[in-house]
Amino acid sequence: MGKYYEDADQLYEIYARFMDRILTDDKIGPKMSKAGIIIKFIYTDPDAQVVIDLKNPPAKEGYYGTYYLGPCDLKEDVWSKQSADFSHSFWHGFENPIAGVTKGHIKQGGKVTAMLKLLPVVRPAFGVFPGVLVDAGYPEKVIEKK
Repeated sequence: MGKYYEDADQLYEIYARFMDRILTDDKIGPKMSKAGIIIKFIYTDPDAQVVIDLKNPPAKEGYYGTYYLGPCDLKEDVWSKQSADFSHSFWHGFENPIAGVTKGHIKQGGKVTAMLKLLPVVRPAFGVFPGVLVDAGYPEKVIEKK
């Protein structure tokens, strides 16, 4: 198991809160929805999947996209596979995804350039993720800058 998540259920609990925050955020959400793609994140340690649908109309009112925890039937436009710990560090703003690919921490496929265009859009979410951890009762999972 990785360093930050006890199991997939805990990862899903945290990422659900995180997705709820960024997909309803009036600054981040509209810019994400303009990507018009479906992204599948495949995590290891623990094994988990999060799919973000920015292509179809949102399933919930007030959201700019829909997310699914665990495997789902949607066909992704782009996928990214990485350890849950790497993702955790990324959402704190401490990982460069391009360097992550070149170093083998991330494997990707599909319309990768479309996902790369989302990087500047999601940067404000780096400030949201630690707050989500604290609000969820996991302040010990916040990574402090060294």
